[in-house]
Amino acid sequence: MEIWTHAEDLLDLSAFSELRLGEDLDDLPQIHPHFFFAPLKDRPQDPILEAIKLSQAQPTPNVREERKKKELTSGLGEVGSGGGEEGRPRSPVSFWRSVLESQRQATSNTLSWDRLRPTHTHRASTTAFLSEQDDAVLASARYRLDPESSRTAHVVSAEELHLSLQMTVIGTSSGLFRWDNTSERFLYAAEGSRNLRVRERDEVISRSIVERFLTIGTLLRRLEEFIKALQLRTVKDGPTVHALAHALSTVLIYLRESLVKTSASDDTGLFASVWSKYAPYEDILHAISDLYGRGQDVAPDVYPELISSPIKIISIIYKHLALHLERRSSGTISAIFAYILDATSKGYLHEVGVSVGYGGQPRKQPTKLHQEREQYFGLEDEDEQAEEDILEALEGVQTDFPDFFPKPLLDLLPTAQKSLILLRHAQPDHPLLGQESKDKRVRWLWSEQDILAEWNETQHISVESPYSSSTPAPLVQVSTTTYKPEIAAQFHVFDMAPGDFVTQSALQVVDKSTSTLESFIQRFAAPLPSITPTLPHLTALVFHKLLEHASALSTTLLAIFLTSSNNLNLQLHLNLLRSYLLVTLPAFKSKLLEALFSDAGEYGVDASPHGMSLRSARRRRSKAKAKTREREGEGESKQPWAVGISANLLEREVWPPVSGDLSFFLRTVIVDSVNMGWEVDEVQHVVLEEAVWRVGFAIRDLPVGGGRERWMNPLCIEALDFLYMDYKPPRPMDVLISPHILSKYHRIFAFILRLFRVECAVKSLFRMTRLAAGSPLFPTLVNSRRMVLHFQFIAQSFVSTLSSYVFDTAIGGNFDPFLEQLSASSPSSSSSSSSSSPPSPTSATATPRSSTESASRFSDVFELASAHSVLLDRILTACLLRSGQKAVGELLRQALELVLEFCVVMGELQRERVKEWEAAGMVEDVYRRFRSKMTTFVKVLKNLVDKGPTSAMAAWSFEGASVTGMQQPTGGTAALAHLLVRLDMGAWWTGAM
Repeated sequence: MEIWTHAEDLLDLSAFSELRLGEDLDDLPQIHPHFFFAPLKDRPQDPILEAIKLSQAQPTPNVREERKKKELTSGLGEVGSGGGEEGRPRSPVSFWRSVLESQRQATSNTLSWDRLRPTHTHRASTTAFLSEQDDAVLASARYRLDPESSRTAHVVSAEELHLSLQMTVIGTSSGLFRWDNTSERFLYAAEGSRNLRVRERDEVISRSIVERFLTIGTLLRRLEEFIKALQLRTVKDGPTVHALAHALSTVLIYLRESLVKTSASDDTGLFASVWSKYAPYEDILHAISDLYGRGQDVAPDVYPELISSPIKIISIIYKHLALHLERRSSGTISAIFAYILDATSKGYLHEVGVSVGYGGQPRKQPTKLHQEREQYFGLEDEDEQAEEDILEALEGVQTDFPDFFPKPLLDLLPTAQKSLILLRHAQPDHPLLGQESKDKRVRWLWSEQDILAEWNETQHISVESPYSSSTPAPLVQVSTTTYKPEIAAQFHVFDMAPGDFVTQSALQVVDKSTSTLESFIQRFAAPLPSITPTLPHLTALVFHKLLEHASALSTTLLAIFLTSSNNLNLQLHLNLLRSYLLVTLPAFKSKLLEALFSDAGEYGVDASPHGMSLRSARRRRSKAKAKTREREGEGESKQPWAVGISANLLEREVWPPVSGDLSFFLRTVIVDSVNMGWEVDEVQHVVLEEAVWRVGFAIRDLPVGGGRERWMNPLCIEALDFLYMDYKPPRPMDVLISPHILSKYHRIFAFILRLFRVECAVKSLFRMTRLAAGSPLFPTLVNSRRMVLHFQFIAQSFVSTLSSYVFDTAIGGNFDPFLEQLSASSPSSSSSSSSSSPPSPTSATATPRSSTESASRFSDVFELASAHSVLLDRILTACLLRSGQKAVGELLRQALELVLEFCVVMGELQRERVKEWEAAGMVEDVYRRFRSKMTTFVKVLKNLVDKGPTSAMAAWSFEGASVTGMQQPTGGTAALAHLLVRLDMGAWWTGAM
């Protein structure tokens, strides 16, 4: 430094010119250690006695007295003189020895002009760094180095600086510092670029002192500006934003009050101690500024955007709290963040609880103002409107939640919200839908006492805030009147003497937010108790009651659908679906076959009366007369014989036969099949009574495209695809029997109708051959007649095998185990549910097995609905109706269509509309194509079976089925092995070609 350039005036350094470093190394004296540790004696040591002996042997000199006797000039002359008494130059060795001896002295060793002043301190210092000397010494050195900056600096006293910092530290402008709105920080208020310097201190030390106070004031003021921005947000942003603003404003007021209290005890003479007292506040504000992204080093133009999503706000606060708990930050910082999280998330957590009926019931959505006129005047059907309301409510269920929610709760909350919506429609008077209870609230637990009480569930947490320090004043009771416990505290006021009750005026506003926060900080458990060592453990404890309520809500709704005695009994609805839409009810099957199909051996149009329409009743003619008119060509039907279809549908010679007569006739099919088997005075279950109008036939719209021609041709196998069966479940049950699930039933029903058509056509072919026993169909072509008989046998075997597989293995093998799992515990109900007949009234009203046992595999109704959908997927897979099985399914359809084509050719031959030789060639061609399709179909089917599961157990198995003895389902792909065995037992098809 420049201060050492004038040392020549004090020291004679001419002797250094003769110093040759690195030369004559042998003449340099050896450097020996200046200390020695005596080895300890091999005997017990007594440090106290040893210290006493040492102090008696070597008494401590009085350093303070020696300092008074020595003069600075003598010290400087001794060290810096160029020679000794005789004026001779000293050798370098003697010089450094004198320096070493001077370092052992107890005075300051810094050589500067400042040592000459009388007020200079003579405290001992073992270093020569100016920065470690007295403030005045360092200031004088800096002044010597840079005199210009010191001349322009604004010198203030410590008292003046302290008064300004007291204002600045709480975020307000003062005489020395002002708030700059552009940079949003406190700047020096002096004119120009003058620096601030505290008297008897330099600019660097002054800046270091002031920096912490300016940082605290800047962060505090930025926090205030952020709160103002939050308070300007609209109502659309939600209550969470305003709750965050309230929590931060409470923290702001608390910090300002604490800073004011701290500054009242400052000692301006000890700036170091004052400076260190404000360190905790700087750490707190730095942590809070990191929360909303407006730290000291962040410019206003790069501030992050304000977040209005309550999930993101609460998640960010939670992450910062978890970070400070992991870092073991100060308890005050963790407590403040816990308070912000508690105050901000209180409303949101209540909304989450209300969404599942915990602490209240969700409000109904208001009626839309832009409804159409028909809806406004109530012209729309109420049932359809209610169904739309349920579907809209289910679609509007909240699925996004904060990430810190426990994983089981995140999985259960959407399901519980849907369960609550369905429960309100299924059973409005259920206890879970009772009045709001204030005790049912999700509250954070921060004190160790509350955490342990919640863990042990031995202490009921008060409704008041756990960190509230205000206690009600004791009431003077002058009456012995007793009240109920819930109203005693309020009604005892009216029993007091006039003037005894003293309270604050209602017009007096008292802000207790800071006292609440202070009490919260005192009660905060930092670190967390060992029973919840981390914040995720504490979170799981806080939400465990909500998790239990959500789980109970889901299981309650599931139990209602499984054990209900009204029209919400799922087992009975599944029986109806299996009986009608899957055509497993014998009475319905016989009525349906009679209405839509025919196995007659002759063309029935205009040949026999039928009850399809009133017009057919007027056209009753004898069979012989009809044949005579046909031979004469009078009234002969011009359409080909659609073998297998009932003559009632072919009467109008229009396809599809959509008319009022068809609707009425199909309606009688359902009514007769429902009432068949029931006595007149027998009491039916409400589900069976409603089956008459819940089940019904419907007509599909004609497709647009290439499939339209096949629908309109009665000779094609798709001729009856325009017809399907519809089912109308009760309103809450449309979740378990949804339109998507019903569409799968419709696909299976269409496949069954095709199978019935081909099966009736084969039976008609059998009757044709029997009627033609006297006059064979091929009287002159013996080989063709043999081929017809052989083809007839193969087709009959194929169709009957496929039909038995579909109903016994594909449908019965999967549906019956599913119903068995949901059936009642009584043997009669179990047998009735697994049979093809509708359940008896006894089984319908029987008490099913316990909900825990019945629903052991299902946790909620939506999982049950998923299982129902999977059940139908397996049936579709077993019937080769899935979109992924399009190739093999098309082979099966073509094989059935070839059988139908064979029956149609034989029907035309029987009606003598085709010549014998023409029919022979057609039959031979159809037979050849059928064998080729069957061979390919069996090979492809074998490849599917080889690639699929080896057994039904691998495809689908119930938990505990081997223990309870329940029937194992055949599955989807695994069931194809049964079909392969039935069709190609001896490898007949694969070895035929």
